[in-house]
Parts: sequence; structure tokens; C-alpha cells
Amino acid sequence: MNDQIKYFAYVRKSTEGEERQVLSIESQKDKVKEFFSDLDIVDCFEERHSAFKPYNRPAFEEMIKRIRKGEAHGIISWHPDRLSRNEIDASTITYLVRTGVIYNLKFGSYNFDNSPEGIMMLQLALSQSQYFSSKLGKDVKRGLEKKISLGWLPGVAPEGYLNDTRLEKGQRILITDKKRAPMLRKAFDLMLTGAYSASYVYNKLNEWGYTTRKQPKSGGKRLSRSTWYKILSNPFYAGIITYNGKESQGSHKPIITLDEYNRIQELVGKRGCIKRPKRHDFPLSGLMTCGVCGCSITVERKTKYIKSKNGIREYLYYHCTHKRNNCQQISVSEPELFKQIKKELKKLEMHPLFLNWTLERLDRDKEELKKTNKIIVNNQSDKLVELVAEKKDLISMRAKKLIDNESFSEQLKELDKLINGAKQDKASKENKKSPEELIELTKERFRFCAHALKEFEKGNPKNKKELFVSLGSNRMIIDKKLSISYHNWLLPIRNNVEKFNAELARLESPKSGEDYRKSEVLTSLNLRWLGVTDDVRTKIILSK
Repeated sequence: MNDQIKYFAYVRKSTEGEERQVLSIESQKDKVKEFFSDLDIVDCFEERHSAFKPYNRPAFEEMIKRIRKGEAHGIISWHPDRLSRNEIDASTITYLVRTGVIYNLKFGSYNFDNSPEGIMMLQLALSQSQYFSSKLGKDVKRGLEKKISLGWLPGVAPEGYLNDTRLEKGQRILITDKKRAPMLRKAFDLMLTGAYSASYVYNKLNEWGYTTRKQPKSGGKRLSRSTWYKILSNPFYAGIITYNGKESQGSHKPIITLDEYNRIQELVGKRGCIKRPKRHDFPLSGLMTCGVCGCSITVERKTKYIKSKNGIREYLYYHCTHKRNNCQQISVSEPELFKQIKKELKKLEMHPLFLNWTLERLDRDKEELKKTNKIIVNNQSDKLVELVAEKKDLISMRAKKLIDNESFSEQLKELDKLINGAKQDKASKENKKSPEELIELTKERFRFCAHALKEFEKGNPKNKKELFVSLGSNRMIIDKKLSISYHNWLLPIRNNVEKFNAELARLESPKSGEDYRKSEVLTSLNLRWLGVTDDVRTKIILSK
């Protein structure tokens, strides 16, 4: 019966730029022709809309409409997730298969069997696609909210700033563009004199040779007039981030002050300029979720009149946003949260002697690794040089007809394989953090643990936030109790510090015994603590 079925081919790509969409779609069409050339394909539907929301794909809806009319009874696609990433479209496909309107489905990377079991597996595959899209959207939103809470604007940097590409994607901050920011500052200064119009200053910018970062092959792109007016009205240049209709203080370096920004708004005729926002430093804002319903934890400021002091006292409470009505979690005060955080940081605070032991051991290891690494690098380079020389000799032998063609081909293939392997080993080593860098990172981690509690106690809100984030991820509040998924490298320290501190305290006590006995126990303690150091270093290496 399959030989008589007429099929529609369906290809879709909607998550990337237009050019890459076209390439991806063409690739899918090529695979359809390659895998299913023996089937009767009556039409091909191309889609460039997301499948996450239903009723959003005209090509898909047209295909289903024509299938219901009987123009075809089968669908060919690369994978079930091309057909649907939402429950409604998924149920449409499976219902039409179950009721016999669609006889068969063909996929390039998935095997479908039109049976009750096959339909069940198809439903699972479609459900998995919907889950992936939902989770991805939630993760992206969480990442953006975290970045904003730390004072960084997500996305491409505005004119006058650059995304710091030296950092990993998702952690990139904004740095001042040393080439363009001074010219923008000069342009702002002209505006602030009140003697020049925005149009005049715009022309001056072009005379100074200002070009945008995106420079086409023609040699450069002038700043557009509309972009210039957007720059003038953007509070970002005064240090304020506007995102999703909300304003917050940014961590980037402003080009102008807020007073200068407001002055410019008056000069360009925008009387409704923003006011200086009241700065609220909530150290833990935007960093936690409710452990029951998963909603964000927000901060609420409350005041109370204290009669005995004849004044108003301010309190901060952290609580679930209760966007889901069934959540009954109550608020917890900021002092209580701080108390819990300090309790956790206390579990990392090691005696200075343990820190010294660790740093001394790591410094010794670093020196030894430098020598070993140098030998390894030299050996790798020598090996590559030898292989290349051997290949040249082989080619020379073939040119002199000292070796037959078959033997030459076999040996050349083997040598090319060895040369490529040596090059990959060398490139892999260059791209990874060197052992010396990992040792420095380990030292930094131990210093963090040793001093985190004191820094939290005396730090400003921004310091407290950074220290809290450094502990781990999945920070939640359940029944007024803080829960954190600690970083893997922290666990050996967290699980051992209290015990080791207690042992050392007993050893330092005047009642602990003779000096020779103390020395023996101290040596044992040193060896066991260095085992903790090795465990931390191993986990850091594995995480990289």
C-alpha cells in the first residue's frame, strides 16, 4: 500500500537568521530527495515560522487542509520536531494518523510504525519536542533575568560599547568602545552647550569619521540619523538599563551623567524625561526561586513606626511572587536570609594553616608542572616534525620509483592519520586551560572559601550578591529555608572543613599532650588535608 501513497514533504527552520534558514531548508529538501526518491511526493511545503505556538504556521495549516481533502495521505519530514513543538499540532498529527486520514509518516532521522505502539512512540517524540522548547525558553528567560539583576544589558552592545568576547557566551559584560565612545562623548558635549541642534551635531559626527561597528565590504557604514536620535534618548548612556519596560541601574561605565542626560532631553524637546531613579540595593533580588511552585522570589519593602525611638524602621522581606495561586509559601526577612547564608559560608571558612598548606602545595606542583609541560610540548613538536619529514621522504621515494603505488598509498594514508592526530592533540592542548592556569584557579577557589564569610559580613550589596551567586545554582526558598545546589568543587571543602578545624583546635589546646605527639598528629592532619586539596583540584579540572 505504501507504493500507492501520495506524500507531502514538509521542511521547517525558524530559529536562526534568514540566510541560514534557507541553507537549512535546502539541506532538508536534499535529504528528502536522497532518502525517499522512490516515493510519490506531490508537493513540498517550506515553513519559516516557529512551531512552538499553534495556529502560527500557514504552510503547515495548508498541508493539513489538503490532506483532509485527500490530495495526499502521507507526510515526509526530517524529524517529528519539524512537524510540531506544541500540543495542539501534535494532537492533530496523531489523530489524523489514528483515524486513517494520514496513512503513513516518513522521517529522515526517526522510524515510524503505523501501529498503536508506533503512534504512542510518536506522541512521546512530539511531547519531548514540546518539552525541549518550553525548557529552552524558560532557561533563556532565567539567564536574561540573572544578567539584568547583575546590572548587564543582554544582547548586542549599543553604539559606544562592545560585548567582551573574551568571556564565555552568557557571561559577557559590556566594555567601553575606546574608538567610538570618545567621539560620542564629544558629541554629547556639543549638545550640552545648547548652542547646536541635534542635526548639526549628527553632521559633525559624520565629519569626524564616525562609523558603526558593522562595516560592509564597501569600507564603512555611517551612523544613521534615526540611530543618532535613539542614542540621544537612550538612558543607557547615563548608566540606566531599560528592559521590558523596567528601569534598573547598570554595571557598565556611563558616558554621561544622569543630569546631563536629562539636560539633553530638555534640549531635544522631550520634557517628559526620566527622573533620577531611587537606588534600591537588594542584595539577593532576582537570584532565587520558590522551591514549591518555581516562581521568582521578589523583595518587598515594609516600614514600621517605632514609638520608643520616635522614628520609622525599614524591613525587607523576600517572598514568592505567587503567580500560581496554589502556592502558600510565606515571606522570610532579609536578616534571616543573611543569617542562613553566613551559616553556609561558615562551613567553608578554614583555619589559615589549612589555606597555607594548600597554597604551598599548589605552588610546588605548579613549578613541577612547568618543567613537565615543557618536555611534553617539546616532545609533541618533535613528533610532528618527524612525521612531516617522514612524509616528505616517502613522497621522494615514490618520485624516484623506489616504492610501488599501493605501498605508497597505504603508508601515506597512515602518516596523514598520525600527522592529523598530532595536530589535533596540539590544538586541543592550546585551547584548554593549562595545568598552571588550573592550579591558579584552585588557589583562587581556596582563598574564596577562606575569606568569603568576612567579605560577606563587611561587603556592600553588590559584594554580597556576587558571593551568594558564587556558591552555586538552583537557589531556592522552601518554608523560609534556603536551598542551594553547590558547585561540585565546593563539596570537598564544605564536607570537611568543620571536622578539620575542630581537630586542629584540639591539637592547639594546652591540654593536648606532648610536643612530639602534636607533631605526629599535625603531620597526619597535613596529609589528609592535602587529600581534600587534590579532590577539589580534580573536580575543577573535570568541570573545565
